Amino acid sequence: MTTFSIMFVCTGNMCRSPIAERLAVSALERHLGDAAGTFRVFGAGTGTYAGREMTPEAAAVVSAYGGDPDGFRSTELTADLVGAADLILTATRAHRSAVVTLDPGALRRTFTLTEFARTTAALADRAPEPDPAVLSAATEVAAASGAVGATSLAATDPAGTADRLAAASEAEGDGAVDASPTDPVERARAVVALVARQRGTVRPGTPDEDDIPDPIGRPMAVYEAAGATISQAVATSIAALVGARARTPHDGRARTPYDGRA
Repeated sequence: MTTFSIMFVCTGNMCRSPIAERLAVSALERHLGDAAGTFRVFGAGTGTYAGREMTPEAAAVVSAYGGDPDGFRSTELTADLVGAADLILTATRAHRSAVVTLDPGALRRTFTLTEFARTTAALADRAPEPDPAVLSAATEVAAASGAVGATSLAATDPAGTADRLAAASEAEGDGAVDASPTDPVERARAVVALVARQRGTVRPGTPDEDDIPDPIGRPMAVYEAAGATISQAVATSIAALVGARARTPHDGRARTPYDGRA
């Protein structure tokens, strides 16, 4: 079975990347049901060692957003892990540089988490509405799969973000994207390729917006702020990869503002 691997990277692999990892798993299950097994999600740290638990504060954030923190153990970032990932999303620009230093060939599939989310959101907004025949096909596929129950993804966002990104690519004339709604893995790869081509065209308000501060050893409010940013960025990113409308779990607390749109 062909799979698509997503790796999240931070420093200790105890706070930011575990939050992103477990929320990404939850989002994939919501969007794809049993087909979520075609995606592999894992994390690693640039300055850690294997076997460390997620911090209790990070686990609380994961639970608050509907994810499962149980059983997590840290992993040290290695060149082999970089090579195994189809998409690498980092907590900061420094982590992105660390990944590319290990494997320069990973540049086109390595982004900060907020960079990737911001770019997919902006590209989807630019894309033209798809042909009605595409919408009908997507609706039939979603209904046949039964992955999301009675309210299918096709009904809530018929073409899906990834298909709109494909339309944007075609409008640019490169013709390189095939975001078939029947193949989530190939669609995810197409989205990553398009975002790589658009790198740097959707800039943050300030460069620091591409860095999620490390909350370890800091008050719970800092964890909550990081969790809010991570949750929305993960929701936007996963929705783009699978061709769905981004949906962020609600825990009833106020969210920190985020530059992308979910």
